[in-house]
Amino acid sequence: MRNYAIGLLAASTLFLGAKPAEPEKVAEETNSARVSEVVESTPVEDLESKAPAEAKEAAAKAKEAEEEERKKQEVAESKAKEEAAKQKEEAESKAQAESAAAEEKLATERDTIHQATPPIANGYTYVEINNNIPLFTNADLSSTEAWEDYGALDHLGRVTEANAVLGVELMPAEERGSISSIHPTGWNQENYSVVPGGWLYNRSHLIGFQLTGENANARNLITGTRWFNAEGMIPFENFIANYIETTENHVRYRVTPYFEGDNLLASGIYMEGMSIEDNGEALMFHIYVPNIQPSVHLDYATGLSWTDEPEPEPEVVEEVPVVETVVEEAPIETEVNDVTTVDTNGNGQVTIQEAKDAGFSMPIYSDHWLYPYMIDRDGDGMVGE
Repeated sequence: MRNYAIGLLAASTLFLGAKPAEPEKVAEETNSARVSEVVESTPVEDLESKAPAEAKEAAAKAKEAEEEERKKQEVAESKAKEEAAKQKEEAESKAQAESAAAEEKLATERDTIHQATPPIANGYTYVEINNNIPLFTNADLSSTEAWEDYGALDHLGRVTEANAVLGVELMPAEERGSISSIHPTGWNQENYSVVPGGWLYNRSHLIGFQLTGENANARNLITGTRWFNAEGMIPFENFIANYIETTENHVRYRVTPYFEGDNLLASGIYMEGMSIEDNGEALMFHIYVPNIQPSVHLDYATGLSWTDEPEPEPEVVEEVPVVETVVEEAPIETEVNDVTTVDTNGNGQVTIQEAKDAGFSMPIYSDHWLYPYMIDRDGDGMVGE
């Protein structure tokens, strides 16, 4: 019993003498113990892989977001391109429609103008049309590649429109051959003293031979008076030829004959020309040339003609007795109209080229002193037309 009491007293002393634990330290020790328990209960591999897995997940989400944004951008760009293409297509379609409308308007305007005879004062060889501005479209003037086209004859055998882009590459390198085999509608030839050279009609080229070298082409030859051909058309053809030879540029050219109703003889022609490379700065015209002959009446339905001018009486030459006289020989003087100065090869025949080289302009008419030395293949009283 005594020993039990001593033991109890010792235990009480130890208990009462021990320092109580601080609350914070107790909590810390408790948390540490818990962490230790968690660490001890968690595998090492899980602790090592947890951070990289989260990083991978975050990277995957970022990549997915980036891909989604790229797709959105691509969709937006695609829509923008589609919209731009649509706007461009609409603009081009509108421009084409406007161009087509403008060309149709020009064509309608030209058909209206070219299907009538404009007023023209007596004695005028031509009259300007549309302020002398041709009715070519942008498409008509879009190329400088030389070409020529002659419309088909109509149901009455009459010539129709002739078109071309003229250039040196189309000009002939040889003289014109005979065209006497062609008899265009209205060809009722007559000879009048009131017509220079006598013959009333020429086989007139819609597009002159000197411009394209087109010869005996029935679709390019029209019955025209000498005055119509020589005074109306040829000066403009010479103007075009000189421009082309000088500049080697190109000219858009169109000739449109006008027949009233079913007439076989054209009332006249419309001529349009415009230099392409300089946009008409050097050459541009739009004219109407009437098919008339001063002092001669024409029946345009048939091509028949008559004149009110009296034909001159043939000269009566009285025979004069020949009286022989002795005349001293005088030095032979060269006549002013000496064919030897033109006939360079001395064969007694003058070619068109020889006449041109001598300074004579074409055509040469039957009242010219050179005419008897030249060949008028179609018998129209004119050489080199």
